[in-house]
Amino acid sequence: MLTPTQQSLLIAMIFFIMFGLGCTLSIRDFKKALSNPKPVLVGFFSQYLIMPVLAFAMAKLFKLSDPVAIGILIVACSPSGTTSSLFNYFAKGNLALSISLSTITTGAALVAMPILLSIYASPFTNSEIQINQGKVIGSLLICLIPVVFGMILKAKSDRWAKNMEETGSALGIAVIIFLVATWLPQNFGKMIDSDQTNPAILISSIFLGLGGFLFGYYFSRFLGMTPRNSRTVSLETGIQNGPLAFAIIILSFGDQHGPILWPALLYSFFIVNTSTIITYLLRKYTRKEWFQYENEVVKKELFTQGWLKP
Repeated sequence: MLTPTQQSLLIAMIFFIMFGLGCTLSIRDFKKALSNPKPVLVGFFSQYLIMPVLAFAMAKLFKLSDPVAIGILIVACSPSGTTSSLFNYFAKGNLALSISLSTITTGAALVAMPILLSIYASPFTNSEIQINQGKVIGSLLICLIPVVFGMILKAKSDRWAKNMEETGSALGIAVIIFLVATWLPQNFGKMIDSDQTNPAILISSIFLGLGGFLFGYYFSRFLGMTPRNSRTVSLETGIQNGPLAFAIIILSFGDQHGPILWPALLYSFFIVNTSTIITYLLRKYTRKEWFQYENEVVKKELFTQGWLKP
């Protein structure tokens, strides 16, 4: 478990990260989303349908212990991650869609997360571990307050909001490093040796993100979305808000948070690496896509000029 000092420091950093997330959002994003609702709706349902089902399926398939299953479900039911826009930028995704999805999924989390957890996590509750919906909603409210202040700052000063956004993204990585450096060495032996869990937790933590990337992309393509928008939905689906999941687990479960926190920590550690690989592959595919587009433009121009015939 985390020490009181670690908990206090972690919660403070999470609040700052959520403030940074709020600095990326605005009311204009909601209006833009409503002007072209299909990509946002596809991304929303990809986020809140695919990820919980994937986490539930892995929990059952790998026979994860109840606390670990609840932990990975909390991660899966969380909204888009704070660094998804950064990876979308490098993958040449649709940044406007990325920000719109972060806005919508974060705002909807207050309703969506309690409902999804009541559906998917109920088979893993018992006399020793219960999900208190009131505490989950309270934790979400506490974490969403700094988001609102971040949106207020953005409305008043784009320059300051941009600085805080970049700081929040960097701090998101710092939170992961902090936990890996302090919490994981103290508890890794317990995680491996405990009767409550098994090595499948590592597989589940890795494939939750990878599965989100794959299902998000092909689900979008199946529904007729462009490759660019599909890349955005893929990254938004696979990259969950790990710091928010940390806060909900710590604030909702108190001294019982130990084993529940494992999948959230491991997911957050691995998602940085898998997102980097996926972003590289998407960027490589983007170059190929752009090359094909240029060829089509050149051919069309040659046909127009009469140099080529059908």
